[in-house]
Amino acid sequence: MRFLFTTLQTYESEFYGRVGAELARRGHEVAHVTVSRAAAQELRERGFTAYALPDLIADVGTGDVPSEVARIESTYPLPHIRDVYYADRVCREAAEDFCVRRTVEHFRALERVFDEVRPDVLVPEVGNETIRVAAHQLALARRIPVLFLMYTIFPNPLRLYVDTLHAPIVSEEEVRPLTPEEHDEVESFRRAFIERAQPIRAYHRWPIEWRRAKLFAGHVQRRLTIDRDNDYLQPAKLLWRNVAETARGKLAQPFYDDLEPARPFVYFPLHVTDDYKILKVIPHCVDQTSIVEQVADALPVGHDVVLKEHPMSVGRNSLRLLRRLRTRKNVRLVPPRTSTHELIQRAEAVAVISSTVGLEALLYEKPVLTIGQPFYSGFGITLDVDSFRELRAAVPELLRFRPDPERIRRFLHAAMQACYPGAPVLVDRSEENAVALADSIERRATAPLAERTA
Repeated sequence: MRFLFTTLQTYESEFYGRVGAELARRGHEVAHVTVSRAAAQELRERGFTAYALPDLIADVGTGDVPSEVARIESTYPLPHIRDVYYADRVCREAAEDFCVRRTVEHFRALERVFDEVRPDVLVPEVGNETIRVAAHQLALARRIPVLFLMYTIFPNPLRLYVDTLHAPIVSEEEVRPLTPEEHDEVESFRRAFIERAQPIRAYHRWPIEWRRAKLFAGHVQRRLTIDRDNDYLQPAKLLWRNVAETARGKLAQPFYDDLEPARPFVYFPLHVTDDYKILKVIPHCVDQTSIVEQVADALPVGHDVVLKEHPMSVGRNSLRLLRRLRTRKNVRLVPPRTSTHELIQRAEAVAVISSTVGLEALLYEKPVLTIGQPFYSGFGITLDVDSFRELRAAVPELLRFRPDPERIRRFLHAAMQACYPGAPVLVDRSEENAVALADSIERRATAPLAERTA
């Protein structure tokens, strides 16, 4: 099979280079397209076909932008070209003409890659960057399977979705009665996960250490030379962002509350505000504060909403956002290192947009309200809403809702069977994980097309 990986730069390109090397060792053809010239050069030195996006753009040119926009919008399954770039951080404050031209250049360059490589499978990683979104659109239009790598809590933690980022993890038919052995397997996982009581993602932090200083110096050197036109390589902005996040993390301390032991509460975990799930998959949920306020207002007297920031967003949320979150009298924001397991155990119920915390809460057999259609919703084990106007009635109902423990176990078993060994690069960059990931990608790519989640 022919695999095409799309990456940005540095550690991501290097890691998927190792994944590709293992696939090549198994007899497959592997090619890479990356935003970074330095990363492409390193991949070529390892014997891979590797394209640098800026060089491709310079080679194929821009063409007539209005004509290209019309062609792209009529060729690919998207409502308009803005849908490709609007969530890309490079375009958030840029002029529309710049973003449109840049997106056209991405499509023309990637079309050249697809024509030359003729991939059987695309592995774009998950993100809002234009290269990932445009490559996804190209693959869909050409009926090339797209493998998205997503992380969850199961013993084999890799969710490998085909073509889509947003779908149930299994079909209704797969949630079936369990044999005694299968029941014991689920119970063993539940027991181990609860006893371990650890966060599934590391907390965002800003250590001052020699390794990071060397990394920063490398970024500066590449930005001034080989990667001078890499939109995502912005060492000065990265340094300023780290300084600002460090300061913000300290200034946020007065906004954190202690829990009142006698007050019942609903636990609401906050998302990373610029996460792809929010911006691309469920953009109607981007205003989390409004959702929190609606949940708080729908609770009966004497109940609180307890919020906790996502581990990866500590220091990233603005003080204005934290201040607004606490304007309701029955909203509490706890310190970010408060144990999620403790909050789930103490909560009357859990309300989520699309957080994995909802899945964790099911392990504790807690009532869960879902607002953004996560992959575990729709199976009768959660209370789900399709519209914000349903929250007023759904929140009180949540306090009465009791999920069926046996139905939860049946779902957990089906979901566990649908997952694979390995983890995305942001979770584990080890050689062992690279080999495991290559094996899982190979297995999923060779599965019958009828098993696609799309």
